[in-house]
Amino acid sequence: MGARPIILAEDNDKLRRVYADMLEAVGYSVMRASDGAQAIALLHKIVNPHLIILDVMMPNMNGIEACTRIRNMQGPKPCPILFLTALDQPENILECLRAGGDDYLMKSAPLAEILERVRYWSRKGSVDDGTGRRDKAIKALEALAADSREANCLNVAAEVSADQLAVDQLAAFLARNAAAFGDETAALYRFGYMVGLVEACAPAAGKTAADFTRFMRNLVLRSNFVDRNEADALLDNYRHIADESQFRDGWERGRGDAADVGMPQIARLNDRFNDRSVAR
Repeated sequence: MGARPIILAEDNDKLRRVYADMLEAVGYSVMRASDGAQAIALLHKIVNPHLIILDVMMPNMNGIEACTRIRNMQGPKPCPILFLTALDQPENILECLRAGGDDYLMKSAPLAEILERVRYWSRKGSVDDGTGRRDKAIKALEALAADSREANCLNVAAEVSADQLAVDQLAAFLARNAAAFGDETAALYRFGYMVGLVEACAPAAGKTAADFTRFMRNLVLRSNFVDRNEADALLDNYRHIADESQFRDGWERGRGDAADVGMPQIARLNDRFNDRSVAR
């Protein structure tokens, strides 16, 4: 493998030992560091290491900062720098490459795959086109990151639109059927009825407690089926009222009337909240 060592910076003692033992088992010499500052200090002992492996997240000095400093220290023939990372988002990998990294190694990858990448960068001439290769990778990742941001924006917009459509349909249904509930009908019963409808017709509204509360308050504002002040109090005390008989009776009726709302997803999603176990 040659006399030049590999510098390995990883703050997790167990991982540092695993990676170093693996590399040493196949003939590499490894100099170990627990943070970026220690890795830079090792460069004063070995000016031209075989390659450098940096964990991205480390105390004192992280891998990104260490890489930037190392690149400023090195001459016209720098050694390869590989990043160890648990993050695979384009933005995270871009940060590694922009700092001067040549490649990244996923911590979740099999050890054999990590070893293969080390062997690739260890071969003579593997860094000859390092700058050009890095520039191409950065451009490709920038495009991926842009697509990812656009997709996330579209997903959020789609979720908001779907929620609003569900609120509109449920509010219209409640307005059409409000006459079936006398003025004397208890708020707890009406509230249970609304919850039954929502859980059957728009189960995505119950993904989290915050989602559920937001959806229900929006529906109350649009429908006036339950007094707003009473609805706020009922939502704040949901855990305590879910087993009240009036709430259960209203909930059962709401579930029974859900098919009349006319929302196409009812048949497909109707069983999601059968146990009324929405996290509150």
